[in-house]
This record gives sequence, structure tokens and C-alpha cells, in this order.
Amino acid sequence: MALTKLADVSESTVSHVLNETRSVRTTTAERVNQAIRTLGYSPNTIARSLARSSTMSVGVALSDIANH
Repeated sequence: MALTKLADVSESTVSHVLNETRSVRTTTAERVNQAIRTLGYSPNTIARSLARSSTMSVGVALSDIANH
């Protein structure tokens, strides 16, 4: 069952609860959080990185790791 159907809210409401981007009624947020616990939902960081075009990672290039 989809998270939105179980919580009986829209996708944008779920997004606002997860990302804390907008104020959501306490009862609605509780329904969303209960649905998250029931379904064992966890955000997919790879999908989020693709959607945002940003990984928030830093790469380091070393010429010789043994040479300090």
C-alpha cells in the first residue's frame, strides 16, 4: 500500500512532513509518521541525489597515498 493512501494525504503533504518545508497540522503529520512506521519507509538517498542533481559529497584526489 502506498504511503499517501495509508495516511490519506497527498504526495506534497508527505513531502512537507518528511522535509519539514511547510507547516502541517499535528494530526496530519502524526498520520503520515504512523504510515511511515507501519510501512517501514526509509528515504532513498540515491533517488534524492538524482532528483536534486546534487549528492552533497566531496571527492578527494591524491597522487600517492603513501607520500605524505
